[in-house]
Amino acid sequence: MRRLTWSGSLAAVAGLLLAAACSSNKVDGSGVDNGSGGTQNTAGSSGLDLGGGGSSSGKSGTTAGSGGTGGNELSFGGDDGSGNSPGTGGSDSCASATQETELSPVYLVFLLDESGSMGDGEHGQRAEKWDPVTSALKSFFSDAKSTGITASLSLFPLDKTPPGPADQSIQADCDADVYSTPVVAPSALPDAKSFADAMTKAEPPTEFGTPTLPALTGTIDYAESLLAEDNSRKVAIVMVTDGDPVSCDNNTIANTAAAAMAVADHIPTYVIGVGASLTSLDAIAKGGGTDKAFIVSLTDPEQTRTDLLDAIELIRGQAISCELDIPAPPAGKTLDPDKVNVHYSGATQADTSLKYGTECKGDTAWHYDDAAKPTKILLCDDTCQTVKADTKAKLGVEFACVNRVVVQ
Repeated sequence: MRRLTWSGSLAAVAGLLLAAACSSNKVDGSGVDNGSGGTQNTAGSSGLDLGGGGSSSGKSGTTAGSGGTGGNELSFGGDDGSGNSPGTGGSDSCASATQETELSPVYLVFLLDESGSMGDGEHGQRAEKWDPVTSALKSFFSDAKSTGITASLSLFPLDKTPPGPADQSIQADCDADVYSTPVVAPSALPDAKSFADAMTKAEPPTEFGTPTLPALTGTIDYAESLLAEDNSRKVAIVMVTDGDPVSCDNNTIANTAAAAMAVADHIPTYVIGVGASLTSLDAIAKGGGTDKAFIVSLTDPEQTRTDLLDAIELIRGQAISCELDIPAPPAGKTLDPDKVNVHYSGATQADTSLKYGTECKGDTAWHYDDAAKPTKILLCDDTCQTVKADTKAKLGVEFACVNRVVVQ
């Protein structure tokens, strides 16, 4: 396999070519000859030939069946790649079909703290927190590298206090339901306007309290609704906050972590802490299945912005899915998971057969979610990053009577 190289930006679509599996004749060269009168194939990799019309296709040299009656049935060569066609009516014939699929769509649900300590001038300095944080978020939302991601934005507490220092007489909303509707609905990135406008409208942050538990609970409800609309989506929550929970009954780190843990198996929660002494936020991240919080330094506003962008980049890379569902075979056919080849081509990458392994070791490029009863094809990390970085990436997945390349 040729070494995969980085190029371009996020890939959103993968083409899935499906050739249904037949029952036997495992091969290495997989030359193909159809039709009862076809001449012998030359050896080659993944070459195929359809009988009945004298035309040929494939990456290697093959010959057309002359007057064959096998139609578009595919029969695969023997172990030496020498043809070995069963001919018309052979029990090893295969039918072909073409389907298209996409890498699972990714939704990042952002939850941004706008409490007074983020920069109301009395409880926190705007130039230290709010400005670098929102600058970094605006960069992410408008970045062309975010292509392929859909994002939404929620604020907590809700923006309802006039300009000035946070006023304790105006208590934060503690009802989770009010946080179940984002201020910016899901928007395909890049988006240079919607998110910037919402954050500009909210500044300076002047709200009292940090209702972390109700805000996260409402945001989880919203994330669940996204999955209910389309369960192929990969949804993750990204919470940006500068402090521990304040105000509202039962609004504690432990309870917030428990809320994140309750959905961590299908909705991970990432936490970005802005400031020092925020190690308690690790509990929320761990509950959300993301190990620990990203802590952004406040030593320098530009460094804060850089640290936040770095954290978001890591989250973006972890959140994007590199899973492909195995499609249903054509009517009357059975897919054989032991006879699969996965191909990748891209902007600077010629069509390449990717190596299979039961786990991601060495130059293994993909594996199944369950080797015994596979339902998904999973790209290994290096391959995943390459595909996501390639705007012209295409994945071809062939189920056929050919051996895949196995890493020992």
